[in-house]
Amino acid sequence: MDSKLVSFWVGYFFTVNIASIIYIWLNVKTNLIKLKEKNKDVISVIFSIIGGFVGILLGSEMLQYKQDKKLYKRWIPLIIFVEFIIIVFIVYNKVNT
Repeated sequence: MDSKLVSFWVGYFFTVNIASIIYIWLNVKTNLIKLKEKNKDVISVIFSIIGGFVGILLGSEMLQYKQDKKLYKRWIPLIIFVEFIIIVFIVYNKVNT
């Protein structure tokens, strides 16, 4: 892969994960985000889908975020697994071509 493309993706995932941790921090430590808990969970899933799954899990564990157990124990790891399979598939196809 091209080094510019790799550096872009590393920067992208770093930025999204930092934004995910900041989102969890804003939920726990401040009252700036005034949404229903269900909407906050949807935002967490969206962050996970766009690549912030590590930040969501790390932030929720570090800051002891009051979390929906079903979402954080079942769905977020499933999203991580699916995205890992997609990344492996893409890298495998790039190596073989």
